[in-house]
Amino acid sequence: MSAHTCGRTSSSWKLLPVLSWEEEEELKAYESGRIAPPLSPFFAAVITDKKQISTLSKSLSMKYPFSAELRHVKRVRARASHLAILLRPVSPEDQVNLLNGNIDLYRQKDDGPKEAADFTPEMNFQVTEIVQGCGSDLRGLGEAFIVSVPSRAAKNQKEQQVWGSIWPCTYHAKPKTITMEEDVHGAARAEQEKLRIGRNMRVALEAAQLNQSRGQKGVGAVVVDQESGKVMAIGTDQTGVSGGPLLHACMVAIDLIAQKQGGGAYDGLPRILEGIRERVDEESENGVKPIEDEREKRKRLKDDAPYLCTGYEVYVTHEPCVMCAMALLHSRVSCVYYGCSSPGGALGTYYRLHCSPRLNHKFLVYRGVLEDECRPLLCGDEI
Repeated sequence: MSAHTCGRTSSSWKLLPVLSWEEEEELKAYESGRIAPPLSPFFAAVITDKKQISTLSKSLSMKYPFSAELRHVKRVRARASHLAILLRPVSPEDQVNLLNGNIDLYRQKDDGPKEAADFTPEMNFQVTEIVQGCGSDLRGLGEAFIVSVPSRAAKNQKEQQVWGSIWPCTYHAKPKTITMEEDVHGAARAEQEKLRIGRNMRVALEAAQLNQSRGQKGVGAVVVDQESGKVMAIGTDQTGVSGGPLLHACMVAIDLIAQKQGGGAYDGLPRILEGIRERVDEESENGVKPIEDEREKRKRLKDDAPYLCTGYEVYVTHEPCVMCAMALLHSRVSCVYYGCSSPGGALGTYYRLHCSPRLNHKFLVYRGVLEDECRPLLCGDEI
């Protein structure tokens, strides 16, 4: 069976999203069922007069409004035995005083009013001292205690169940698309979509194999316009020739796109391999425009083209290095699919640059596409 024909089945590989380190830990906790929210300590008090709930909530919200990070927390909690209301957050100064009184903020058992008995007499733990300047608006409050509330909003229904058991919180469900478990296991990706992804990776794999057969490194990269399905550029690693050490497969593919738009930094790059191009042209419903356009023609088309790879997908046989990952980011790709991980890789193994909050562009990354077939092409020094 040829490399091309065996790409028509997708059961032999799994599409795995590359998440941020934080998201990955949350996912592991989610799958294991061990979910624990980050907590923030609050002063709270028992409500002794239900008629005062509205007045108390309004007064405390004006005096001690919740920060943007805590707007998911509800002010009032109802239990079978009592009602309670959050007064204000425990400040750093409060924490010092409480710790000096041998009170562990995060080990308080919040079972209601009896919390007040846990505090030493020297603390003088009174509502009137915790909440100042509210005057008669504090009528209807009873014993005070400390409670820990979730310091961030729940991200899914399972978290919301845990969060709500600690303190009532609001939860805004996101529109139903793909759940975290479905995305990780590839179950929600339609078979047709997996076949499309595998078919595009086949082009990169075939280019890498041909490049390796010519004595160069077996790394291939393909740029695809997802909207039209057209293969826009195919690059292979050219570091072993006169191009120099910068011409990794992704760099070559991006530069070929730039040349089509009237730019580009490297003249004389090898164009798409004829055999691969002919097959891709034949299989594409709309065909593929020749990549070897004249520079004058490329300049005329420049105004109609997106900025470099804006909205394009990139398929690469191995995980990009830091240089290639930053080039992909700056060229505004929408998604990167790679076959196998690389030592020092920048999109999953060593770094996860696409998840950095400091960068001004975000894109999706998936790994594992035809992994078993991409891995033998690596020699360990491609990046």
